[in-house]
Amino acid sequence: MSDALDEIFCCDSLRGVVADLPEPAAPTVYRADNGVLMMVVGLVQSEEGLGYLDQAILHCPFCGTKLQDAKAIAEKVSH
Repeated sequence: MSDALDEIFCCDSLRGVVADLPEPAAPTVYRADNGVLMMVVGLVQSEEGLGYLDQAILHCPFCGTKLQDAKAIAEKVSH
C-alpha cells in the first residue's frame, strides 16, 4: 500500500479492511479528484461494464474519527 493511501487511514481496522478486499472492489476507500474522501459501497454489472456506488466518508466506520466535514465536501462538489 502506498504512503499516499496511508494518510487516509485513521486506524488499523480501516487500513486492514481496505488492504484485504479482492479485485475489483479494491481500493474501496480513495480520495476523489476533487479531494473528497470516498468509499465504494456498491457494485453493479451492466452491459456497459462495472458500475460503482460511492459515498463520501465523514467518520471512520470503525473508530468514529471525524475524517472530513460535510460543509467542506459540499464546497468541493460541483452540481
